[in-house]
Amino acid sequence: MIVTALIPRFPLRIALLEARMPWDAPIALGPEPGAPQVIGPCTPSAWSHGVRPGLRVGEALARCPGLDLVMPDPDAARSAAERVTLRLENLGAAVAPGDDGESWSFAATGLIRMHGGMAVLMRRARAALPVGAGGRVGAAPTPFASREAARAGVVIHQDEVADFLAPLPAGRLPLPQKIRSALEALGIRSMGQVAHLPRASVLDRLGPTGVAAWEMTRGEDDPRISPRVPPQPVGEEVSFPESIGALPALEAALRILIARITEHARTQGGSVRSIIMRARLEDGGSWTHAVALREATCDPRRIGIAALPHLARITAPVTSLAIEADAGGPPDAGQLALVSTPDEERMRRAGAALAQVRAAGGAAPVLRLVEIEPWSRLPERTWALGPYEA
Repeated sequence: MIVTALIPRFPLRIALLEARMPWDAPIALGPEPGAPQVIGPCTPSAWSHGVRPGLRVGEALARCPGLDLVMPDPDAARSAAERVTLRLENLGAAVAPGDDGESWSFAATGLIRMHGGMAVLMRRARAALPVGAGGRVGAAPTPFASREAARAGVVIHQDEVADFLAPLPAGRLPLPQKIRSALEALGIRSMGQVAHLPRASVLDRLGPTGVAAWEMTRGEDDPRISPRVPPQPVGEEVSFPESIGALPALEAALRILIARITEHARTQGGSVRSIIMRARLEDGGSWTHAVALREATCDPRRIGIAALPHLARITAPVTSLAIEADAGGPPDAGQLALVSTPDEERMRRAGAALAQVRAAGGAAPVLRLVEIEPWSRLPERTWALGPYEA
């Protein structure tokens, strides 16, 4: 059996909890700063007024004049999702977070006896979800059926899967829009209708993706899941006395944070596999972006090449900047060069000289100028002194 915990519209739920706003009011998730002016998920009350995700803000307000928009908080949603994953792993489960960021699945094999039965295991899994987020837990023999069981909060056995899925809408199947349109053109609306189609006809008209969906409706899809490898997190954060919007200043701060986390990873005997950049915005929202490295490394330069370009996506002044890294990579990641390049040798010597100067006089004697507000006529606002890194 596979147990799935599900929280529909998870980013909206977390944003409402952070803003202390009620779920039963007409509310929708607003656009992020600088993003297209369209709304995200909405509450049932807003849905009843004709509000739909993807509508322009003006059209949504025209349909529902009393609609409130809540500021997206992807940083809080990511942190809440990580807390749910860790709580489920503390139950002894090997958890596979869903690609949608709203579900968590794990195999119940071995856990049922350890926790004293399926009912106790599901109750403890439900307790791992955030209070007030409206989460549900279900179980079934296959991953897709388990997710649908979580929507209803029930346990489905192997001989009940096909009958349980039959009346559900075919639009819930993980299919591309082109195949969904083909099913609608054939008059197929439910999963039961999909399950009764001949396999050969499904393969001929819908291809391998359609066959995979056909197997899901019959409870014959692959019962295996791919749990994540628990990360070894290291993190650093810097807060600014005043909000900063200049890209060079943010890049300088991020370089310092990258140097710190690589040093932590090297001290722990590992290397960085992935990073998550987080920023708190001046207007109360947040920005977050994850970067998976092609190869685990402790080289700050390589991590900077992958991470720094994404800072240009921040479109509002920042009050704090943080970076979290998974330091679970091997200690000797990366291929070593036989001969160092001249640039690498100069950087090595500059780093050694910098370490000697700081050992003698502290960090203050070696600083760098960072451009803050190039449009300002006041020198103290145009430039600032920051730590120098070789």
